[in-house]
Amino acid sequence: MEKIKSKFSNNKRGAFFLKYFVILAVIIVVGFIITGITLMAFVYNFSKQETLANLSKNSIAISDFSSEILCSDLALHNPEATALLFYNNLKLTADASGSMVFMCNADGKIIACDDTLKKPFETVQHAVCEEHQNIHIPKAFIVKAEAIGYADYTTLGGVFEETHAVAISPIRIENEIAGFTICTSPISGQIAGYFIKLLTSFLSAAVFALIILTLALFFLADKMTKPIRDLAKAARCYSVGDFSYKVPEPTEQNEMTELIIEFNSMAESLEALENSRRNFVSSVSHEFKTPMTTIGGFINGILDGTIPPEKQNHYLEIVSAEVKRLSKMVNAMLNVSRIETGNLNLKLERFDVSKNLLNTFLTFEQLITDKNISIEGLEDLEELTVLGDQSMLDQVIYNLIDNAVKFTNENGKISLTTKSEVKYSYFTITNTGKGIPPAHIKNIFDRFYKVDESRSTDTKSTGLGLHIVKSIVELHGGKVTVKSKPDKFTEFTVKLPK
Repeated sequence: MEKIKSKFSNNKRGAFFLKYFVILAVIIVVGFIITGITLMAFVYNFSKQETLANLSKNSIAISDFSSEILCSDLALHNPEATALLFYNNLKLTADASGSMVFMCNADGKIIACDDTLKKPFETVQHAVCEEHQNIHIPKAFIVKAEAIGYADYTTLGGVFEETHAVAISPIRIENEIAGFTICTSPISGQIAGYFIKLLTSFLSAAVFALIILTLALFFLADKMTKPIRDLAKAARCYSVGDFSYKVPEPTEQNEMTELIIEFNSMAESLEALENSRRNFVSSVSHEFKTPMTTIGGFINGILDGTIPPEKQNHYLEIVSAEVKRLSKMVNAMLNVSRIETGNLNLKLERFDVSKNLLNTFLTFEQLITDKNISIEGLEDLEELTVLGDQSMLDQVIYNLIDNAVKFTNENGKISLTTKSEVKYSYFTITNTGKGIPPAHIKNIFDRFYKVDESRSTDTKSTGLGLHIVKSIVELHGGKVTVKSKPDKFTEFTVKLPK
C-alpha cells in the first residue's frame, strides 16, 4: 500500500494516470450507455410482445374455462359454486401473472373482475365489482374481439388514463358469445421491472469494469511512463553537459524502443560535438594565445629597444606571419558561420578546375620539396569544367592539398586524378602516410573534429578545414567522400556538377 501511495505522490505520473483513466473511463461509460440504450430498446420491444402474448394466453384460458363451466351441469344445479369458480379463477390468474382480469357481458358492461373476491375461495354472496361495475368497454373493441380476440397496447378508448397492454377473448356458449375475458397490464409497470433489473446489472458491470480498469491502468501507466521518466532524467543530465547517462533500452521492440535508441544516438553525437567544441575552444585559445604572445613580445621588444634596429625587420616578418595566421583562423570561423546561417552567396561561373589544382600545388612547392614528396598525375590533367564559385572552390582545393601535404610521410607520394562525365566532374587527391583510423572516418567532416593521432603532426589545425570543404561542395550540389587505409593512404574524391 505504501508503494502505491508513493507512486501516486509523483505529480507527473499521477497526472498521466488521471488523464488516461478519465479518457478510458469516459470511453467505457459511453460504451455502456450506448450498449444499454440499444439493449433497453430491444428489451422494451421484446417485453411488449411477450406481455401481449402472455395476456392473450391468459384471456383465452379463462374464456375456455368459463365456457366449460357454463356448459356443465354445475351451472344449472349450483349457480353460487359456479360463480365462485369464476371469481377465484380470475383472482388466481391475476395474482399469478401480475395483471388485472375483467369479465364483461356481450354489450361490454363489466360484470366481474379479479377484485370481486378479496380473498381466494371467499363465499360468494351477491359479489359485485364495486370499482369497475360502471365501466363499459367501447363497442369498437367488442366488435374487434368477437372473431378471434383482440390484443394491443391501448387505453381502450379512454377507459384507462395511461396505455395498457390489453388482451380480449370471447366466451362462447354453443357458438353464441356470452361475454368477454379482458386481461390488462399497465405498460409502465411491466417495462419498469425489466429496466430496473437491467440497470442494476449494467451498473454492477460498469463498477466492476472501472475497478479492473483502475488496477490495470495503474500498472500500465507505471510501465508506460518509466521510459519517459528515463528520457526526462537523461534530458536533465544533458542540459547541464553530462552525457554519461544513457537511457536503458526496453526489452520489447516498439516505437518507444526506437525513440530511446535514437535518443541515445543523439546523446552520443552531442557528446562528441561537445568534446569537439571543448577541444576546439582549447585549441583556438592556445592558437590565439601563442601568436598574440609572440606579437606582443616582439612589438614590446622593438618599442623598448630590447631588440636592436638591425634585427627589427626579421622580427617584424615573424609578427606579420603570425598576423596572417590569425587572420586565416578568423576567416575560417567566419566562413563556417556564413555557411551554417545561409548567408554565403555563391558567384557561379564556368571554369577549369584542373588549372586551379595545378596552381595550388605550385604554392606548396617549398613544403613538397622539403619533405621530398613526389607528385603524380599533374602531367596527365585533362580539362575539368565545372559550374561554381571559383574563390570558394579554390578554398576546397587548398584545404585538401594542404592536408595531403601536411600528412604525407617523408619521401611519400601524392597522386592527382581527374574524371569527366556528362553531368559531373570528379577529382581525387590521394596521399600516402598514416591514414585515418576507421573509427574516425564517419566524423572526419564534422565541425571542430580532429583525429587524436594527428595532433602531433597537425598542431595548428582547428578542425574546421574538412567541415568547410564538405559544406562548400554540398552548397554546389556536389559530394565529397573519403577512403583511407591506416599506414597506407588517404583518398579524397570531390564530385561537382558541370
